[in-house]
Amino acid sequence: MSISFALKKSFVNGFSIDASLTLDAEMLVLFGPSGAGKSLLLKLISGIMRPDQGRISIDSETLFDSGAASIDAPIRSRRIGFLFQDYSLFPHKTVYENVAYGIDHLERSAIKARVGELISLMRLEGLEKSYPRHLSGGQKQRAALARTLAAGPRILLLDEPFSALDYQVREKLRADLLKIHRLFPITTILVTHDLEEAFMLAERIAVINNGRLEHVGSRDEVFYRPRTRSVARFIGTRNIFSGKVSEAGERIVISSPGLGRVSALAHSTTAFSIGQEASFCIRPEEILIVRPDKMLDTEENVFEGRITDSVGKGSTHTLFIKSGEASLKVEVPNFVQRKLGLALGAPVRVLLKKESIWVIPE
Repeated sequence: MSISFALKKSFVNGFSIDASLTLDAEMLVLFGPSGAGKSLLLKLISGIMRPDQGRISIDSETLFDSGAASIDAPIRSRRIGFLFQDYSLFPHKTVYENVAYGIDHLERSAIKARVGELISLMRLEGLEKSYPRHLSGGQKQRAALARTLAAGPRILLLDEPFSALDYQVREKLRADLLKIHRLFPITTILVTHDLEEAFMLAERIAVINNGRLEHVGSRDEVFYRPRTRSVARFIGTRNIFSGKVSEAGERIVISSPGLGRVSALAHSTTAFSIGQEASFCIRPEEILIVRPDKMLDTEENVFEGRITDSVGKGSTHTLFIKSGEASLKVEVPNFVQRKLGLALGAPVRVLLKKESIWVIPE
């Protein structure tokens, strides 16, 4: 199934949604800051909220059209599954009854087979007669997802489904979701504000900002080749700088007030000219720490600095390095941090790889 929509909606507080997109049977992560319009967009697609203008279609079937056709299909007939953040399980029904709720029109044998398959898939065996109050957060979420899938949705909308769960449970459920998507290749839109979750789950990412889709692309494109400075900031690039283009060709050289002369590989999507204002960025994990005894063939993109802060993050360390007027955020594995003695106040050399620097087209 594919879904296509172009929707507009204005709200009394002055906020508005204006978004259009076409999706095939893939998983799209809708990512952006709080208040950007992520959940509102899902409600407009599902029919919970009515757009002011626009059109929604699944394959060749029109679900909503504000034009002359004036079509607005009821929620139940749209066959769009919506999994809410708070699970929305019926407290007076058992796990079995919750999963079976949307398919009570089928014959009893068909219901039993469908519910049994999903309970097994969701690792809920033995809990069929349990009520939601007796389930853990992860079990409730799996039961809610089983109920949503039981109805055979054509499109699946997931609104921050794992945000209320602890890290280990979230990690397991993300893996479950990827497995389910392989078994049930339903067009899926998942809302999250968790960067790790977006990177792990997305086939494509749509970054939404102030009700507009600012960048839609593959995971690697959005994470490593952001279209705007705000997209680079949202997806955690952190190292974003400005300057003027001093050389343009197969490589681009930018003179930055903070770092100085920085060289990047040119990309074919945008032409730059000498004297043009430009922004560039590099992800923290793409910056290399140069060992003190390391001899380099060139000093291009090598900068000296001092560690001003150091934060442990499980298997990695985040270093904040002051180089001239610029501040760099660098992500290194813990063993590198220990081996090189990268302590607070230590002097360091860093290398910004040309191939990892992205000159932002804007």
